[in-house]
Amino acid sequence: MSINKEYQVFEGLRIATALTFISGYLNAFTYVTQGGRFAGIQSGNIIMLSYYLAKGEISQVLSFLNPIFFFVLGQFIVYLLKRKLKKNRWIWHFCSSLLMTAFIILAIVISPFVGPFFTMATLAFVASIQIGTFQKLRGAPYANVMMTGNLKNAAYLWFKGWMEHDKILRKRGQETILILASFSVGVIVSTLLSLRFSEYGLIYVLIPALYVNYELWREKSLA
Repeated sequence: MSINKEYQVFEGLRIATALTFISGYLNAFTYVTQGGRFAGIQSGNIIMLSYYLAKGEISQVLSFLNPIFFFVLGQFIVYLLKRKLKKNRWIWHFCSSLLMTAFIILAIVISPFVGPFFTMATLAFVASIQIGTFQKLRGAPYANVMMTGNLKNAAYLWFKGWMEHDKILRKRGQETILILASFSVGVIVSTLLSLRFSEYGLIYVLIPALYVNYELWREKSLA
């Protein structure tokens, strides 16, 4: 059996919604349990870093610098992996997904027993790998960690499609709305679980993470 479509599974809507759910989950988890910091939304971390820098609170500045640094480090790893595995896009995406899952498991194990430094470093690294690897939804660019661009695209594409009677553009706009919704659901679920179980709430993000790995492996086995 072969999969006959114009894009591979890592560009599909199911993977995109799972990834944005993960992103929303991780960002809400770190915000609730790790002192108001974000795993992936570095704009928020930079704002708060600058805010505390203006106030002269250097310890707070360093705490927000931590996820920014490890997010940047993640991009170095993305470049090295992509350079090594660029001949096979499936292997590149599958290896990145496995790496993300491994570091999520590491964060689950260490988070209840170590300080925020290590948890934030690990999850910022995960977010960096994710956004550096999965960049297209059915051939079109999208973001699965930060939602500003998706919000702009959802509004623009849907309205342009409606004005120009273009069903394809409207569909792309609607798909981007689903991406925004999955991120929001991830935030809601994570907030509820993190408030109830504190750092042990992180374990539930393994469900969508393992699903992404399963779908990537399944595509190769069916090809």
